[in-house]
Amino acid sequence: MGFLHGFLSQPTTYAILALVVIPVTALAWDRLPGLLPSAKRLLVGKKNPSEITSMECPYSYIREIYGMHHWAPFVNKLSPKLQAESPARYHMILEIMDGIHLCLMLVDDISDNSDYRKGRPAAHRIYGPSETANRAYYRVTQLLNRTVHEYPELAPWLLQCLEEILQGQDLSLVWRRDGLSAFPVQPEERVAAYRRMAYLKTGALFRLVGQLVLENPSYDDTLTTVAWYSQLQNDCKNVYSSDYAKAKGAIAEDLRNGELTYPIVVALNASQGHHVARALEFRSPHNIRQALRVIQSQQVRHACLTEMKKSAVSIQDWLALWGRNEKMDMKSEK
Repeated sequence: MGFLHGFLSQPTTYAILALVVIPVTALAWDRLPGLLPSAKRLLVGKKNPSEITSMECPYSYIREIYGMHHWAPFVNKLSPKLQAESPARYHMILEIMDGIHLCLMLVDDISDNSDYRKGRPAAHRIYGPSETANRAYYRVTQLLNRTVHEYPELAPWLLQCLEEILQGQDLSLVWRRDGLSAFPVQPEERVAAYRRMAYLKTGALFRLVGQLVLENPSYDDTLTTVAWYSQLQNDCKNVYSSDYAKAKGAIAEDLRNGELTYPIVVALNASQGHHVARALEFRSPHNIRQALRVIQSQQVRHACLTEMKKSAVSIQDWLALWGRNEKMDMKSEK
């Protein structure tokens, strides 16, 4: 102990220790893997995804969740004889609809930073955002290439609708990025702008199935109405459905992401809409709670559910095929 005390009391001791410790530490650090994940590492999926799912890629994984050819009831209604008369074409249309719809979901979940999809881990949580996005683009490109070469008569319909879908998605992302500064101020203009976005983003997906089956736009109006109902249903369950909140692992995910939805747009126009505007600008837990009270208020909830019922009047037979019934049971305590 006396020697150690004497050694440490020397003025040159710490310089000597530094000369020894710093190189040794640097050498050891150079040979250690990163202890904390880097930003780039977070873009890469988990090793051995087979420990989580048997699916080898993000597209197969999300297709397992939703099932194959979930647009078949729509195709069968539009052309009851198509499967028997032209099975290859029938199959191709269903592959296109699966591919476009599910790949949009893959990218949407990345954009929303979602943890779950229908109660299962979101694909990018398993495979990583980079692989998930690339697989979505790869699958869509495969379908485009096959359509152009094998069914060239369908290519213009597919390309036009895909462009409209992405145009609508782009509008939504710009609103999320720039906030209300990029969104109209007047209540009527706000609703019209949102409906226009939904007409493109969701409407084009539904119109696509009719155009591929019939090779004409004769069902565009009907399928646009079905799409509007679907958009409303998706928007409303985000803030009004307890079942959806459990499956998604979060409530009001859109609001927390700064994404505009129909209930949020309606709430902006309500008497306490300034709380919603503030939450979109500064997404603190307090502001989110204040905004959610407005969104779940009787006034806003009633307006949203009334619009859903109104849009459903003329398309009951199509909604029976769509088969998605959500229990909108959440509302503000006040």
